[in-house]
Amino acid sequence: MQAHYAELFASIPPSRLVTPDAQVWTDAGVIAGTLARAQGFQPYQRKECLNDALIFLTAAKIGIPVLTANRDEFDLIQQLAPEGQFIHC
Repeated sequence: MQAHYAELFASIPPSRLVTPDAQVWTDAGVIAGTLARAQGFQPYQRKECLNDALIFLTAAKIGIPVLTANRDEFDLIQQLAPEGQFIHC
């Protein structure tokens, strides 16, 4: 099973991968910290929020929406970063 996923990921062209830059990391940290304090997140929720903020802000930077089933958290993130968009599925 591991070989299957290794082959699958190796087949993705580097031009299709997007990584957060230093500014996105900084902004995501501010958003995650703000929400962690305002919402009283537990430690595991803080990590999830940071990851979601990184995804959201990276997508916003290149002008694409995030497709997610996590409406609650992405709605909170979007309130702090209205330049991004998400589509709830």
